[in-house]
Amino acid sequence: MIAPHIASPTQPKEATTKVSFAWIAVSAFIVFLFDPGIMSNDSIASLQQARSFEFNDWHPPLMAVIWSVLDRIISGSAGMLLAQAMLFAYACSSLCAYAFPNLSARFPRWLVTVAFSLFPPVMTLTGMIWKDVWASTLLLLALAHLFRMRNSTTAEARFRQSLIVMLFCLAAIAFRHNAMAATAGLLAGATYLQLSPHMAQWGRLLAASTIGVIIAFALFFCISFANSLIATPAHPTTAIYLYDIAGIIVYSGDAENAAALVLADPAEVTDEPEQFLNRIYSTYTPSAAGRVIRTSKKPHTPFSLRVDSLEHDAEGVQRIHRGLVKKYPIAYLKHRTQAFVCLLRLCNSKMWVYRSYVMNREFAFPETLNPESWQYAMRKVFLSPRLAPIYHPAFWLFITLVGGAIGLVRVINPGPGAPSLLVFMGLSSVGLAFSLFFTSPIESFRYMHWTILVGWVMAGLAAETVAARPTPSPH
Repeated sequence: MIAPHIASPTQPKEATTKVSFAWIAVSAFIVFLFDPGIMSNDSIASLQQARSFEFNDWHPPLMAVIWSVLDRIISGSAGMLLAQAMLFAYACSSLCAYAFPNLSARFPRWLVTVAFSLFPPVMTLTGMIWKDVWASTLLLLALAHLFRMRNSTTAEARFRQSLIVMLFCLAAIAFRHNAMAATAGLLAGATYLQLSPHMAQWGRLLAASTIGVIIAFALFFCISFANSLIATPAHPTTAIYLYDIAGIIVYSGDAENAAALVLADPAEVTDEPEQFLNRIYSTYTPSAAGRVIRTSKKPHTPFSLRVDSLEHDAEGVQRIHRGLVKKYPIAYLKHRTQAFVCLLRLCNSKMWVYRSYVMNREFAFPETLNPESWQYAMRKVFLSPRLAPIYHPAFWLFITLVGGAIGLVRVINPGPGAPSLLVFMGLSSVGLAFSLFFTSPIESFRYMHWTILVGWVMAGLAAETVAARPTPSPH
């Protein structure tokens, strides 16, 4: 059933809502701050795919296709920086217009957009040429259109906005596969707004959540199928499996036998079996997954597989992983819990700052950057490692959990006005966190960027609630 429109005294009219053009100035500032863009090994690999038009699924083919076009206009990273800066800035401006109408009425619209967009934890990642930037920005656009859907005055307009929400969710998954877990909450919100408000609230919420998950999986399988047609399998999860294997051995309480199981498998995961267990203990830590992975700069790791090679024995690693998880499930959960808690509380802040790239001096302040320039001065302000505490993942996840709980209460006991979207934003954040618990390495805040964005939007909604209160008349 299609939900009828519910009038709200604080809800903006769709026809009068305007997106501030401040997004142009915001995108120009981001380009000025980061020009020509910060590149990591992942960025370089994606650019190589863009130029060769030979794809593998370690990096999103869609990103390579977009970059291949931009690279012909502006060679290198600068074109991509401009594109993602403009997309991010517009997403922020659109979100502010539709989610914060009272703030935008009480303060200049451009000021609301600038204040929201340039908060360092949500803005600085846009300086990196990364798939994570695109995924988070596309999710933010989906959220903006979810608010626009809520504000729509006709069933046709709401249906149209729901399709746009779905389109941006599809694009986010195309850039990062685990964005699927974040899209489920947003898609549930879109479904909830389409269902009849005359349904029992628990039933409406349960139906919306179930349909949201189903749609998210459907979008994921569509992207996976499309990628399989054009991209060579690169098995990017091998590195995560190796990290899990090391963690299971450490926490098994039976390290020698666990290591013996690994070495007994036909897959040759190490070139020095007699040193394998000692190297596990000397390199494994919950604060950094990459220490157990072999690279040219790390020749003495426990695992000798080069995971960046398309020819590595991915099936053998998966087989070992399944066997260890089955035999030592508690050790696996303890390893995963320790790694996730380490990410949330920044247990190794120096490593975290180093892996953030944007606060790493090697990347943020290269030798080619003039120390006397305004760009250098602005980077010292926005990319200072002293700001690391305000990126704290546990804090932002806590904000989204609290906001989601408040939203749940408002959904179950709805008051006058437009439906609350807080619970669906919370579900989106928790969905991403849940996927990261099982799938993610932990070296960088980029894995929690969407949670930080959701938390920042919830903070804005709290300010929006205050701004919606009538100004007391003077006596």
